[in-house]
Amino acid sequence: MRTLQEHFRSLCVVEKQVPLFCTRKDGSIELLPYGADGRMVLKRSEEMESLMRGLGRELIRQYDAGQVRNDGILYMMHWCLDGEIIPLYIGKAETYGKMGENLSVNIKDLDKGDGKFGRWGYSYAYHLGDLSAATLSGHEHSKVTPKYKRWRDRLFCSVEKDVVCLRRPVYFFAMLWGEEQKSVWNEVSPTTLAFEEYLLIGLASREYGEFLLNQEGRDRSV
Repeated sequence: MRTLQEHFRSLCVVEKQVPLFCTRKDGSIELLPYGADGRMVLKRSEEMESLMRGLGRELIRQYDAGQVRNDGILYMMHWCLDGEIIPLYIGKAETYGKMGENLSVNIKDLDKGDGKFGRWGYSYAYHLGDLSAATLSGHEHSKVTPKYKRWRDRLFCSVEKDVVCLRRPVYFFAMLWGEEQKSVWNEVSPTTLAFEEYLLIGLASREYGEFLLNQEGRDRSV
């Protein structure tokens, strides 16, 4: 099995990473009004949106053509320190929905939507919606969860009057996952998207457990 850094180099993570958030000149994160109530949310960067919409539209094209070759999207939120990738969160958005044959709403929303957006949507129960609730004013207290309080405290160095400053730049990497992709565990390639996510989270929890925000799938022996 390759080390995580070897694997990240093989995937060209540094070359393909994009900023997760849209930031102002002073380094703070831009906010966006969202929903019927106009609540403020943390805005995704244009580069991140372009990346995810492109991947989602390819999966939609495959599904509509009846030729699905990819299990879905594998993604990672991370820091990059002196060329070393520090994984913060590893996840997936699968092509098929809960019924097993339908196109997932998480993928379908990537065409023109904003709420679900391959798990990175602005709606509640999605990453940026819930992170915004834990960070910004104007959200119901019931929408604030311990999980995203941890995200807030890991990512942001200060939050004052809805001015949110990053502790350091936060990057995002995403790719389609299918049989042609080489697993971090070479000997078992090819792997399903779900198994590859499991492998990466387990390795990341061993090597970067103090930083990793994933709670499920962690190696509990460390």
